[in-house]
Amino acid sequence: MEELRCQARIRQENRSEAAPLTVRPADRVKALHAYTSLLADLRQRGHGGVLEIDSNIPVAKGHASSTSDILASALLCVSEACPDIPEAAAHALALSVARRLEYGDYLLHPGIAACAQRSQRLITAYHTDLRWTIVGVDEGGYVHTEDFHREVPEDPGKAEVYAQLFDELDEALRADDGPAAARIATRSAELHNDRLPKKSLSDLTALQRDFGAHGICVAHSGTLAGLIFSRYQSDHDERIAGCRAALDARGYTGSTFTLKEARRP
Repeated sequence: MEELRCQARIRQENRSEAAPLTVRPADRVKALHAYTSLLADLRQRGHGGVLEIDSNIPVAKGHASSTSDILASALLCVSEACPDIPEAAAHALALSVARRLEYGDYLLHPGIAACAQRSQRLITAYHTDLRWTIVGVDEGGYVHTEDFHREVPEDPGKAEVYAQLFDELDEALRADDGPAAARIATRSAELHNDRLPKKSLSDLTALQRDFGAHGICVAHSGTLAGLIFSRYQSDHDERIAGCRAALDARGYTGSTFTLKEARRP
């Protein structure tokens, strides 16, 4: 399993300092905007060169690729302009520009984090030991978060239900109750299916029963869906292998992910 990661760096490539900064790949314009606007906030003089985004995170799939680009670029800017700045201050500066550019996830905690998506404000940083493995499928196509939120109206009638689910999830994560957290993820996936339908949901529900997965998870503004297992299950490896084979037989291409966790100190 390859670790998903994003890194930003500046290459001068013998360019004049008076030349404008460009970005590579050329479509990572938000990353470039994050770097240059934060540079202006810090009252630093710009320089020429190329802002390179080295990322293996799939774009528009639900992996928070653009937020990763933005934060990597902003943190690079801070480290170059203020090399001795404390980490907390660097994170605050990076988030100050990120929230101006898009809705996003809080990616600066090494584990599970609850955040207010519109402001990227951290609500709770969790320390867990769930040991989840997710067998995921990509349903194809692309979902651009901004377009999705603009084109698909929110359902105010579900707000109370989601608030209750959030409270239950918070309790489950604090208690390291993986099966309970997976059940909540399943309920959220089912509730969301009228806004961004996952055609694999019925197949995943059947495979959940067949292979004893704890639950189902989906990207709420992406193309991914998956089954949640845990390495606490004694026959974990056999369940994963069987599930992937069953997905292949149904015409899906499965991928295996592990949950990013910060363990308790």
